Parts: sequence; C-alpha cells; structure tokens
Amino acid sequence: MDNTKALPKTQIVGLILSFGLLLSLTLGPPLPGLKPQAQTVLGIFLWFITCMVTDALPKAIIGLAAPMLLVILGNIKIPEAFGAFSNNEFFLAIGAFVYAAIMMGTPLGKRIALSITSALKSTKVTRILLGLTLADVVIGGLLPTVSETALFLPITKGVTGLMRGREHLPESQRINTALILTITGLVPLFTGPLILTSHFPNVMLAGQLASSAKIYISWADWFLYNLPLWGLLPLLLLYVTWYFRLRGLDIPGADEELPRLKKELGRITWPEVWALICLGIGLILWITEGKFHQIKTGMVALLVLLLVFLPFGRLKFEEINKYIMWDVWVLLGGAICLGDALYKSGAVSWLSSFIVTPLKSLGHPFLILFLLVFGFHIARAGIVSAVAMGAAFIPLTISLAKELGFNVLPFCLITINCLSYAFFLPISITAFLIAWGASGTPTSQAMKFGALLSVLANIYVIVVQSAWLALLGHPLY
Repeated sequence: MDNTKALPKTQIVGLILSFGLLLSLTLGPPLPGLKPQAQTVLGIFLWFITCMVTDALPKAIIGLAAPMLLVILGNIKIPEAFGAFSNNEFFLAIGAFVYAAIMMGTPLGKRIALSITSALKSTKVTRILLGLTLADVVIGGLLPTVSETALFLPITKGVTGLMRGREHLPESQRINTALILTITGLVPLFTGPLILTSHFPNVMLAGQLASSAKIYISWADWFLYNLPLWGLLPLLLLYVTWYFRLRGLDIPGADEELPRLKKELGRITWPEVWALICLGIGLILWITEGKFHQIKTGMVALLVLLLVFLPFGRLKFEEINKYIMWDVWVLLGGAICLGDALYKSGAVSWLSSFIVTPLKSLGHPFLILFLLVFGFHIARAGIVSAVAMGAAFIPLTISLAKELGFNVLPFCLITINCLSYAFFLPISITAFLIAWGASGTPTSQAMKFGALLSVLANIYVIVVQSAWLALLGHPLY
C-alpha cells in the first residue's frame, strides 16, 4: 500500500512561484540602477517571502536555505551570509524558546498562570488579557523589546496551557492565538517606542540626531515626545478583542479546572524554584546592562540556560527538549541574515528610491508623510532585525527631512516610530516573528490580522503624534 500523500496545491504553487522569482531575478536582465548582487539578493528575498506565505517548505529549511543561497548565488562569504547565527538576538531567542519549554515541560508555567488568574479573580479572557498587558507594560519600561518577549513568552504559554486537551475547539484556538500574539509580540512592540531605552531604534535615532542634526534628546524628552503613543495600548486591546471575538469568552472549563489544578499542583518543587531564581538573575542582568556590566542580552539568556540546567537544579534537558521550537529559531536566524544582506547589498535603498523620488513633486506635507511611511514599509518588509531597520532607515530619514523641508525632529520621530509598528508580515520584526512562531498561526492568517493593525497604528502615530509635537513647539513642517 502506498502511504504517500500528494502535496497540497499551495505548496506546489509556492515552490514553482518562489523558484521562478528567484531564477528570473538571478539570471534575468539587469534592472536599471540595481547592482547584480543586489538583484540576486532581492530574488532570494522574494523566494523567502513566497515560501513563507505559501508554507512551501518547513520553517527550518527556509531559515537555513536563505543564507545558503546568499553564498551560492550572491557570492557572499559564508561568515557574512550566516552572520546572524552568531547574532545577539539569535541567542536571546533561543533563551526565550527554552524558557517557554521549561514552562510547558514542568508545572511552573501552569503555576504562574493559576496565580495570575487567581489574582485577577476572573476567568474572562478579556480580564486575563488586560492583566497580562498591565504586567507587560510595567516590565516594558525596564527591558528591551526582545528581552520582554523572552520573559513573557513562557508566562503566556502557561496561561494557554490551561486549555490543553481542548485545543481543537474554535474558541480555544482564537484565545490561544490572541494571547500569544498580543502578550508575547504586540504589547512589547507597542511599548517599545514609549521609553528611550526599551527599543534599539530609539537609542540609534537619538544618537544620530545628536551627531547629524545637533539635536539632543534626553530620556525625559523622549518620554514626553512619545506620550500620546500610550493611547495605542487600549486601541490594541480593543482591536484584538474585536478581531478574535473574545468578548464574553472564558478560558474553556476554567471554572472546573482551576480548583482541581490548584489541588493537583501541590507545593512548588525545587526545580521550579531554581528555574525562577535563574530567571530572576537573568532579569536583573537585563535591567542592569550597561550600568554594572557589559553582558549583552543574548549572552545573558545563554548564561541563564547554563545555570538552570546545572545538576543540582534537577531539571532534565531530555524532558524539556521536546517542547523547544528549534525550527522557528533557525528560521529567525535565516530571516536576520537575509535582512542584513538586503541592506548591505543596496537592495533596500533601491526599493525605497521608487517611493522617495516622486514625493519631491508633491506639495502637501501630510500626503508626503503618509506615502513615505507606507512606502518604507514595503522596503522594510524583509528586515526582521530592529537594529538593521534602524541602520537602513534612520540616516535616510534624517536626510529626507532636510531635502523635503520638514523639521527634522518630528519628521524622524514619526517615521521611525511608524516603522516599529510593522506587522504586515510575521517576519518583519523579531518579537512578532517569535510570537507568530509560538502561536502556530498560518502565515496568511497572521498577515490578515497584522495588516489592518499596522494601518491603524501608523495612521494614529502620524495624526496624533504630529499634533502633539506641534503643541510642544515642534511642528512637522
């Protein structure tokens, strides 16, 4: 008997289309203004996106194949093409994934979830979402965005673990997806622009404004300039509640399960205590980075993993390993590699030029800003690293402000903030990529959910923040 199954049509179409785009750009005639290597990198980027959207290949294979194609077709040296696999964010991600696995493979995640739901005195999904968001916001002022994601991914997994055995129910699927995408990915990203030290592009923009435009922004200045962006948090919760139809929903069976689970868990065990101690050490090191030590966040994550699996901690790696999302981790590395290559090859600048050049003939400042921001989102799509995004767009944004006659400070703040709210593709920003991978949401559904949210957030930033900055004496034009 032949047990093989035919490939889904979307996979077949995806493979044909992805390799067709790759070969047409790699072997086809040169595009005006684009260097051959940049054209090849652009073809690899389109291959990557098409494979992602159609799920044509497993995530890990896509992640490994992208830098491999950069080496073979783009003539990029191996250390450079695979450079992201030694990147700080890459190691921070595996720290997040392993800690999420610990929360799922031990009672610790469930114990934390039960404590949260008990403190909220409610099993309503909207109340739990609000409580986790408030905790997320408090932590968000202390940690970089990806560190915040690393902290909240296991906690959120613990909450969704309450529905284990009911994953097949449509309500459970909506609740799982909403909680993981929101708490693990979106809330950290929505709080990132609010605090100067919470998001890498914030620090990069402040530094380049000081050096290029002689504009100094203090921690307090940044907080004041971005004050209206706090209004995006209730907008986010309302959108998630509406999109996933969460109003009135409970965690399925929580009324019966919570008392039983509390009794079953018993007293906290030493491995759980040791895991919490190690996580606390990691949190302290993340908060104090640059003040008392120079250990980067990714190395802190690995240090925590070293501590947590020391023999006297009595956590067995073999029992945790099956819960680790190795494929998503490899995909993350490949996505960062590709984003770096897009920037270094000049493909990002070439893509942006198609949007930027026509803007010079337009007269209305808000029309220019709207078109520029959403045009930049097209070029920004493949740059998963926030650092790479900042490196690619911040210098260009500062120079464009001067060329187009805008005031540099408000123009740059608004533009870079908008690029931080980039959820059109699940690979467009690290925290959302991690959340998407953890949720198991199909790529097309993640794009549908993220696209409308991105549009709403960007319109809010352009309209509300420009008015606020004008009141502070920094008009846009």
